[in-house]
Amino acid sequence: MISFIVPAFNESRAIIGTMGTIRDVTRIHEIEDYEIIIIDDGSTDDSKEIIADLVQKDPKIQPIYHSENMGLGRSLVDGVHKASMPQFIIVPGDNDISLSSLSLMLHFKDAAELILTVPINKEVRPIGRQIISATYQILHNIFFGTSVGYLNGPGIWPTEQVKLLKLTSNRFSIISELNVKLLTKGIEFAEVPIYLQADEPTRSTVNIKNMVEVVKVFLMLVVELNLKPDRQEKRPLNRVKINFGR
Repeated sequence: MISFIVPAFNESRAIIGTMGTIRDVTRIHEIEDYEIIIIDDGSTDDSKEIIADLVQKDPKIQPIYHSENMGLGRSLVDGVHKASMPQFIIVPGDNDISLSSLSLMLHFKDAAELILTVPINKEVRPIGRQIISATYQILHNIFFGTSVGYLNGPGIWPTEQVKLLKLTSNRFSIISELNVKLLTKGIEFAEVPIYLQADEPTRSTVNIKNMVEVVKVFLMLVVELNLKPDRQEKRPLNRVKINFGR
């Protein structure tokens, strides 16, 4: 029982392939009780028409249409609050997660409440992006004691616990924000290695707007988790070790 949340903005060329990847992975794992929530985030291409056609053909697909572009963060929050399954996984509309990585994540989906992923072939990304990502990760681990390999990647999350979080990110920081907030609450988690796609996504995540939000959300987390008088008490990390030989 799992919800696939698919944020999409101008992904008319990829969205059908994304649906195919999801259907393939559900067949591999013999998952019958699932839903696909597609959020069209104010696309200006013909994504809406393609999604509407997909909805007519597959009753498992539930659409959300934004009249204007609101950002990845708001799309994911809307998707999570519409989700009815106990777990959810985020599959980008550009089909940027490989079938093998999705399959590995689903294989271990019940190993812990939260499944994080750690890319093991970071060299496929440009060196500048690797440096920014490593710095980002180190700062979060130092300030919040998260001590995990990667905070901003694909994962499998507990739906009801995420619905209770107050999430403020409008862009790509939404993933690290919800992971930090869950980890510092002591949620049970496990880490799974995956391979990044060799090809770069069509839209770079390293731009001025995203970098500004990264800094803003990081400072917000510092205040909320470290400086506020009524801040939540941080709990020790609750890591589950996976036996990958099984």
